[in-house]
Amino acid sequence: MEKHIQPGTKNMFRHLIILFLIAAFGLSACFPFLPSRQDDSANAIYTAAAETVMAQMTLSAGGTAVARLTEISQATATPVAVDAQPTNTAVSPSDTAWPTPTETSWPTATFTTWPSPTNTLLPTATATVPVVYPTYLPTATSAPCNWAQFVKDVTIPDGTVLAPGQAFTKTWRLRNIGSCTWAVGYSLVFHSGDRLHTQSTVKINQTIYPGQTADLSLQLVAPIQPGQYRSYWMLSNTTGQLFGIGAKADRPFWVDIKVGSAPSPYALDFVEQMCAAKWSSTLSNNLPCPGNSSSKEGSIIRLNEPWLETGKLENEPALWTRPARLNDGYIAGLYPAYKVQMGDRFTADIGCLFDSPGCDVTFYLSYVISGQNPQDIAWWREVQDGTITRVNLDLSFLAGQSVQFILRVVNNGVAANANAFWLVPSIRR
Repeated sequence: MEKHIQPGTKNMFRHLIILFLIAAFGLSACFPFLPSRQDDSANAIYTAAAETVMAQMTLSAGGTAVARLTEISQATATPVAVDAQPTNTAVSPSDTAWPTPTETSWPTATFTTWPSPTNTLLPTATATVPVVYPTYLPTATSAPCNWAQFVKDVTIPDGTVLAPGQAFTKTWRLRNIGSCTWAVGYSLVFHSGDRLHTQSTVKINQTIYPGQTADLSLQLVAPIQPGQYRSYWMLSNTTGQLFGIGAKADRPFWVDIKVGSAPSPYALDFVEQMCAAKWSSTLSNNLPCPGNSSSKEGSIIRLNEPWLETGKLENEPALWTRPARLNDGYIAGLYPAYKVQMGDRFTADIGCLFDSPGCDVTFYLSYVISGQNPQDIAWWREVQDGTITRVNLDLSFLAGQSVQFILRVVNNGVAANANAFWLVPSIRR
């Protein structure tokens, strides 16, 4: 009776045979270093095993095939046991059996995967610190050569009210904050505004070093008309270059006054109007006002508390008129025009100042009408003898006329000590 094998069973046998063959080739590949003693007996064993498997596969199915595979594995292991014992390296899995992990199998972290922080991602401390610009402070090396700083008004603060025609002394306290010394040749110079009846340039007769302060003064006269007046001034160096206050040393300082309408106690005050007059001498046609007492050309100076030859210290102002320093030298002041009224009188005390030995001078009161020659009204000679002369003259003969009065002093003796004074010279009604 003929046996039939199911198709599914045949397929299973084929698969087993294929697996067996693959395993056999794998073992040969895994143990390339085993002795290659493949003689006829070994080959016969493998051939017989294969035939036996094929025969058995045709006879039985399922579990019978599994039993035969066990027998076959026992038969195939026999040559290995007889010919050579496997070594440690022979039983270790090869690189091709189980691949070892590589860098490409498990990617490692790189800079491109997790970028490291850089200065551009996290700003450093220096990038956030604000830049601080230092405040300008003048130093000895950075300050301009000529530079002034206003400190205070020593006299006549801004807005001071003065009488019409009142003479006054303006004093500024300035500090030299430049790098150059203010010395001989430096001056106060009129810049703009109201000149206030004084000269345009007044020399600074002192030395002021960098960092020092100094009180600089001017003799000024308030205008006749009521109102607000301001006079601007600057400094000049030895070459005439102007400088002043402010951040660039180019700003002027000033005197600011207000002329009120209060009447003067005198119709004409020759002391208060001192710098409104034009002063001249034997050696100069244009003397500064106030003047310099050491000048050989002569000088005109206001004395608020004159010390007279009588030994008395007065508390009323006087004009100190010193002629040019030579024999018969003179000094004269031509005052602005004044319209004389009936009853006007000229009054003054005249003489020599204290401690002026050899003082011998002649005083003249004169006048001039426009277009005519000067005319003397009276004259008085004074010497250093401890006494003074009081003058009181009626001017009514000039009533209705506009005239310019002249105060003049001539030296008759020792030129160096010709120190003449006019105490409160004025016209009263």
